[in-house]
Parts: sequence; structure tokens; C-alpha cells
Amino acid sequence: MTLREIAALMRRHLLAVTVVLLIAAGGGFYIGNTPPMYSESATVVFTAKNSPSGASSNASFIAPLIATEVMMAQTFLTPPAQSEVRAAGGTASFQFVPLNLYSEQYPNYDEPDATLTTTSQRPADAERTFRVVLTLLGQRLAAMQAQVRVPLRSRIQESVVGDTGLTVQPASSMRVFAGLALLTVIAVFMVLNFLDRRQGRPGVLRPARRGRRLAAR
Repeated sequence: MTLREIAALMRRHLLAVTVVLLIAAGGGFYIGNTPPMYSESATVVFTAKNSPSGASSNASFIAPLIATEVMMAQTFLTPPAQSEVRAAGGTASFQFVPLNLYSEQYPNYDEPDATLTTTSQRPADAERTFRVVLTLLGQRLAAMQAQVRVPLRSRIQESVVGDTGLTVQPASSMRVFAGLALLTVIAVFMVLNFLDRRQGRPGVLRPARRGRRLAAR
């Protein structure tokens, strides 16, 4: 179709086009006024007290550290642990994920490291939840080892490295608005095509077959 034909088609269904554009404008307004997200992230390293030299390359020594890391991460996925975080004031969403050196389908947890990330539209909530999860992690780790009577000199402990502090997550509003504009154009043409077909016309997306046959003759 030519631009003139498209313009004529839009004039025939001006109300429908206006409704689609108003919905898109409402979506754009909502996206543009959504508060930014704040996050804090750090790497939690699991080590053992009085570890021997070369322990980091000793598979038999590092395996318990990795097992403890994965177990601690899994406990924070359980509803009781998440309820405990909320009860302690951790209202932001959080993730505590073991360092994966391969893929989600075939994970490779080869280092006793995990990443803790908290996210919220309120910076204070993200910061507070980060501290709450770290505190509960230390308490759970100590309680678990005390329960099985691990000697103090041999206990596993956690330490935090690479704390990003509170940061604003980079916005991708340009890509979102571009996607919204593309969806709006598609929606307009789909509506126009539907309305034209309801009125017995061939539609903007499908030219009439009869017209094709006449042209062939």
C-alpha cells in the first residue's frame, strides 16, 4: 500500500487508531514515571579457619566449602528463610546465588563463592535487606556447625568481597520506548486490518485475491 492509501485507511477508522495511540501513550507515561531500581551486590566467599597452605587448589579440602556454599544458598530459597528475612526487616527482593562457571542447565560450582544481590525501588530497603541477609547467613552457618559440633578452629566462615555499595540500576528506557513504538505500529495495522475485513474489504495486510486474478488477466 502507498502512504496515501494508508492515510485514507487510518481516516476511515480514526476512532480505533486514536484508542490504540491513547493506550500506547498511557503505557509510555507509566514507563517514564516508574521509579528507578536500587541494588547492592557483593561476593560472599566461604573459607575455613586455619586452612593449610595450598588449600585453594586442594579438591578434597575445597569440596566441603562448595557444598556448604550451595546448601546455604538453597536454604535462602525456602519459604521459612524468606519469612525470617522479612521478619528481620528485609523487605527488598534478594538473590543469593552460587558462582556458576558454566550454564544454568549444566551448572559448575567449582569455587566456594556466591553472589548476594538485593533490589528495591527504595534505596534504604535494598541496603537494609543486604545487611539482614548477611547477618542471617552468618547465624545459620554458625548454628549449623555448632549443631554437629564442629570445633571452632575448623569452622567454615563467610567473608564479603567486592561490595558495590548502593547503586542505581542502569535504565534501558530508550529500548523500552522503541519496543513500545514498534508494538504500537503493529497494533494499529492489526486493528485496521481487522476492521476492514469486518466491513467486507480485503484488509491492509492481505490484498484481495480477486484483484490479483483480474490483474493476471
